[in-house]
Amino acid sequence: MSSSRFLAGLLASTPAVLGATTPAVWRPFSDDSPWNQRIASNAPADPDSTALIADFASRGALHVNIKDWSIPVYFVDAATTPKRDVGDSRPGIYGAGFEFPRRIPIPDGAIASPPVGEDSDNHLCVVDRARNLEWGMWAARQDQSGRWFTGLGAVTDLAGTGVAPPWFAAKRQLDSHRARASGFPLIAGLILVDEIAAGRIDHALVFAYDHCRSEFFVPPASTAQATLPNLRNSRGIPMGGRIQLDPAWDVEHSGLSAAGKVIARALQQYGAYCGDNAGANVLYADNSPAALRAWQGVLSPADLEAVFTPAMIRDHFRVLDLGSPLPGQNLAVAPPYVVAFAAAGESAPARIDQLTRTIRIRLGAAPGGQKSAATWTLYPAETRVTLAGRPVASGPAGIDFTPPTELVLTAPDGATSAWHVVIDRR
Repeated sequence: MSSSRFLAGLLASTPAVLGATTPAVWRPFSDDSPWNQRIASNAPADPDSTALIADFASRGALHVNIKDWSIPVYFVDAATTPKRDVGDSRPGIYGAGFEFPRRIPIPDGAIASPPVGEDSDNHLCVVDRARNLEWGMWAARQDQSGRWFTGLGAVTDLAGTGVAPPWFAAKRQLDSHRARASGFPLIAGLILVDEIAAGRIDHALVFAYDHCRSEFFVPPASTAQATLPNLRNSRGIPMGGRIQLDPAWDVEHSGLSAAGKVIARALQQYGAYCGDNAGANVLYADNSPAALRAWQGVLSPADLEAVFTPAMIRDHFRVLDLGSPLPGQNLAVAPPYVVAFAAAGESAPARIDQLTRTIRIRLGAAPGGQKSAATWTLYPAETRVTLAGRPVASGPAGIDFTPPTELVLTAPDGATSAWHVVIDRR
């Protein structure tokens, strides 16, 4: 899709948004959160957008997970809701805020998302809107005595951005993990009953599919999907990748239901972030018992399928620029890694390829030579760098990038990696 078509679509949709009189509904996270930022009219598509969308479309039509494999949300008052002593089904595996002693407000009668079983996500989301807190759990189950256990739980401040630090920057690596493969809070991107009733969704959605890219992620994700038999580290949209429905696409005459049109407009204005691995192309809606009752006659899993077909997806969706996908905590290529790189005078952000260990930077003409100041971020943080056998440091000093340029990284444990710097002169 051309940028002019996207701009025309955004302008065409603006009057309806500005003239809306629907009541404001609760949404999590701060106004500057990536979840609450509309997509700019000049936001670039990823260079591989066409291929990525074609692969996404090949997995089938888009539909909404509601009854099964979704997220049940229980809105509570933490001061009065019964506190539960939630155990770890995997001892010592827990995210930020789930330290012991642990007392989690879980209302009587709460159930984790079906289907219930060892191979299910069994998500459970507890939210106190007054205190801006989420208790999110994966593999949440009760034993025969009624005691709750979780495979991984975390607490998120819903007054903040909702973005955890990347795993390699966290003081404790598990503090970057949440109940989803991406590190997203469970409430993030979820379709709520109040939003459909109000006729608008003022945040990005979350999607999943069975060809998401493993071992890599991009912000706002903080962790990567693990490699599974059907997943690859060289194919698909990584955790945190954002898709967008063409704003010029005619929602009003699309044949969608009223609820489907609300979702489509959100996909045009805010898009959706890749947040998990799933068996089909899906978005997510609240599937708590109260929500399931409210969805009757309002929203069904099939509300998008007949219109959001593979052909429609190929023609009317794009992937926004992914930048340089970051190495996941499970990347098959061992550290040390370059996770960020910048050079003085560059005309575009550096592109870092973790698999080929190549750093590509675009610099202007340099009649005075090949030197440029460079800064970088490495993992592990104490990693040393040499260039042509000489130690170099991140900072303002000029580095000679006369080809061939190879930065050799040496981690504190002695592990090494060689990174090739490629300069494009424009």
